Amino acid sequence: MTVRGIGVVTAMALAAMTLTVQAQNFGMAKTKVTLKRKLPALVHLPGDTIRVKVTGHQDQADLAHDLEALLETELLKDDPRLRVDENNPATTISCQIISFDHPRPTETRQQFGNSVTVIVRVTGSLDVSFQARTSGGRALASENVSAKYDQQFDAAGNNLSHGLMNDLKNPFHGMKGKSGNDDQGDKQPTEPQLRKILLTDAVHQVAEQIVVTNEAIDVFLARNKGPIDEGDKQAEAGLWERALETFETAPPLTKKDEDAYRLYNIGVANEALGYAAEDPKSAMKFLDEAAIDYGKAVDAKPGEKYFLEPQKRIETAITHYRNLEEAKNPPPPPPPPSSEPRPPTVASAPAASKRLASTPGKPPAASTKPPATPPAKTPAPASTTTGTARPTASGSSALTDSQVIAMVKNGIADDSVEQIVKNAKAVDFDLSSAGQKKLLAGGVSSGVLSAMKARAAQELAK
Repeated sequence: MTVRGIGVVTAMALAAMTLTVQAQNFGMAKTKVTLKRKLPALVHLPGDTIRVKVTGHQDQADLAHDLEALLETELLKDDPRLRVDENNPATTISCQIISFDHPRPTETRQQFGNSVTVIVRVTGSLDVSFQARTSGGRALASENVSAKYDQQFDAAGNNLSHGLMNDLKNPFHGMKGKSGNDDQGDKQPTEPQLRKILLTDAVHQVAEQIVVTNEAIDVFLARNKGPIDEGDKQAEAGLWERALETFETAPPLTKKDEDAYRLYNIGVANEALGYAAEDPKSAMKFLDEAAIDYGKAVDAKPGEKYFLEPQKRIETAITHYRNLEEAKNPPPPPPPPSSEPRPPTVASAPAASKRLASTPGKPPAASTKPPATPPAKTPAPASTTTGTARPTASGSSALTDSQVIAMVKNGIADDSVEQIVKNAKAVDFDLSSAGQKKLLAGGVSSGVLSAMKARAAQELAK
């Protein structure tokens, strides 16, 4: 190629970069900041001595040994007052490896224009149950934790998960989104590295419940000339309240996928303030706001992987604080069933059958004769909650926000609420920003909120 030809190609590349950056309204540079995440322990250890014991299948002896050593080291690091006592510990932490799965990476080929790209998918999972007990046998904590890994890479080992975007279109592509467990960043891990990632993840999940944990998390902020850059400088200096105000008062960008980065920065600021809060209630307020901000960013630009990772991190922190609040203020036990006999009633068989059919949780009475009137429809699972459902076009009752909030306040477990949301015949949720704030203020967890979003998307797809 001639010098003139090279100059033309260079000019065209620079012009394309300029147009893309202007359209994106964010430059190629990123600002890295470190969030100091401190999570309080969910339990109070009765003494200063511990013993860690991990068991597994016969072929998991090495894995059990490594998990035991890592967990013991993590607990001693997070709580310096602790020491190991194998003979007479005040607390024993017993873990059992339920499963460890690390299949060989799979390869697929995808056509992009005139070229074929090899995509390598790396997966792995580690499931562990643990229990912390005092020397007297009192249970302090008991939980199943699950560490999972699922990422895609190109033939050169570069991370492709959550989208195949080049640097001109994606200012975060190829950059490491967080520190800690993933030593490889965006590079394909070897089998020993994948094993370490899963072990470290599981260890952190166990330690977070037993001791106060401190973790440094590296995140990137999007940059743009003007208020966004000013907010980045304030964040780098640790002035997160001022940074939040700067990001929030910055003029929104015209295009949703461009303004997504400003919303993401707002989420980072709220997350940082949540970790720095002095009390759990304040922490929850900021973390709930961060979850909403990250959700807005994802909705505006679903393909940006660095919008997805914070959501998982936030969900873990929010769940932790909710568990902490429940441990401090356990819900009152349900009232005992009334022992007073119910007065007998006289009713025809069809009427009695109809009344039983309309009672939640009870099957209709068996009858050999057809009822005189059509049998009542079995109520939807949400009918046990308070609130009035709004009818849909099909005539059935739709599950609403108020019903979900009522279920949560009535002490129904999150996994049960998620199943009710998932299996509802119809839903009528308000998932706007105001609606999500109302749900979070009503005690709805981020997990239930995610289930509501997924179910609402199914409703729209009908």
